[in-house]
Amino acid sequence: MRVQSINVIYKLIFLVGILIFLPTNTEASAGDRTQAFQDCLYFCRRNNCTADTDGVTHYDRVQPFYLKVLQWDCEEECKYFCMWYTLDRFAKGSYWVPQFYGKWPFVRIFGIQEPASTLFSLLNLYSHVKMIRIFREDASRNTPFFHFWHVYFLICVNSWICSTVFHARDTPTTEKLDYLGAFAMVLFSLYALIIRYIGFKNKILVGAVSLFFASFYYHHIYNLFYVAFDYNHNMNVNILVGTLQITGWLIWCAVRHKRQPYVWRCSATMFLVIITTLLEVIDFPPLLKVFDAHSLWHLSTAVLPVLWYRFLIDDTHYLHNKMVCATKLP
Repeated sequence: MRVQSINVIYKLIFLVGILIFLPTNTEASAGDRTQAFQDCLYFCRRNNCTADTDGVTHYDRVQPFYLKVLQWDCEEECKYFCMWYTLDRFAKGSYWVPQFYGKWPFVRIFGIQEPASTLFSLLNLYSHVKMIRIFREDASRNTPFFHFWHVYFLICVNSWICSTVFHARDTPTTEKLDYLGAFAMVLFSLYALIIRYIGFKNKILVGAVSLFFASFYYHHIYNLFYVAFDYNHNMNVNILVGTLQITGWLIWCAVRHKRQPYVWRCSATMFLVIITTLLEVIDFPPLLKVFDAHSLWHLSTAVLPVLWYRFLIDDTHYLHNKMVCATKLP
């Protein structure tokens, strides 16, 4: 029975891996290459971005405060205006909705570039904050993993803050911060799996594993930021690490589900991660000009901490009871 369960796990992981690596057929910049967009951009720049005798552009005089806060300059404002101008031309001709500069067109709300993804990133952040409070109240404090999972919480919080900032305003800096935070969360999940396997008794082994993961993280981030910013390489590394940690947790649960029934929450979380990740494979123009597949993926992941932290609570009680039984006199 255990072998059959593990075989099912391998088949599911293999299927998801195939789907994730399938190429897509979307044209990343079809919209901004059109003549309508380029003509609009030329006249917009000339009329709004050229400084007058006082050295001030027309856009600087009329720019709302919230756009200044989010650092929308005249060039980007023209691109945003011309994007919707071009889309209007496409709609009149009953053409498809194109992408602009590799992104789908989103309606901006108070300067927020991707409102749905921003909101749902905050929802994920709230979910972690809510569940860590429950964890602190209900989990057993008499195990090293009580403090260990607080580190996990802090890394997740950092990741979702970076995600919120990036989706609110996409710049080269916020993009890199988003990648940095996301990879930290994915890599720490794999690190947590290894630590849960080996425990904290062998300090040298724990130290060696910790050093390896810290070095791997530093190496990846250094190459990404200072050697070559390779989006595809970063994505492939994240997928590889994520696949390893999902596979590892599912095998760990399959081996222990009889004597530790509570691990069903861990298994359920991993299967839901697999299912929700499929939203990253789907690609379609934003519904209501706001909701794309990526934003819906963020919405779907907001429920995962509820199951995951409940599993962590049960696991701390299991480890505590195991420690108590080991210290009892014969």
